[in-house]
Amino acid sequence: MTNTGNLAGAEIAELYVGQQNPPITRPMKELKGFQKVFLQPGASQKVSLDLDQRSVAYFNTTIHQWDGLPGTYNVLVGASSQDIRLSDQFLVKSEFTFQP
Repeated sequence: MTNTGNLAGAEIAELYVGQQNPPITRPMKELKGFQKVFLQPGASQKVSLDLDQRSVAYFNTTIHQWDGLPGTYNVLVGASSQDIRLSDQFLVKSEFTFQP
């Protein structure tokens, strides 16, 4: 992130994940992380937001465990859910479960 203005400011980087064509009803994008950054004029800062297994999982009430489904997932980064500035995709190859 870079502050290109003349005044100090703050920005929030928000990380969203959503499965393409999910086999169950899920949101198109779910907030999985965020970081607020304060920057002086002209300053830049690198922001890192981590993804883990829980980033793609949902709580399956039938088996009472977290369940990650195989498929292609979109990863989106922006200042808000409506202001996406970066996007990419990744693949989860097989289903996995883990305890809460």
